[in-house]
Amino acid sequence: MGVQLPSLAALAVLAVFAQVGIWVDGDNLSWSFGVWMIVGAVLASALVRRIGLWTVAPAPPVVFVIVAVGNAAWRRLAFWGNSKEFVADAVPWFVNGFPWLAASVGAALVVAVVRVWSGGTRGNAGLRRRGRQ
Repeated sequence: MGVQLPSLAALAVLAVFAQVGIWVDGDNLSWSFGVWMIVGAVLASALVRRIGLWTVAPAPPVVFVIVAVGNAAWRRLAFWGNSKEFVADAVPWFVNGFPWLAASVGAALVVAVVRVWSGGTRGNAGLRRRGRQ
């Protein structure tokens, strides 16, 4: 079947694509961030092992929250003193990133459904036959 990544490695691939999208777009998340996020979600869903497929497909919002909080903390190194300013810096990213997160989850779910449908039970049937021998 080719390269198959463990779930955490696929999530790391998605996080790298999300971070690159943020670097490319800067503070305003626009279509270039969306392209990076969708490509990352599709790639992570295509490369993950079958057992982790349903963990990786709905993961773009969680990965984005982690990356966005990390970026907000990086920009405001002394954020521990005032959490209201920290939240005020992070909220616009969540608002502007939502449509792209929904699109990336949708694209990842399409890849997951295609992988499940095209794989069928062929892989499991082979395991069952070997178990009977």
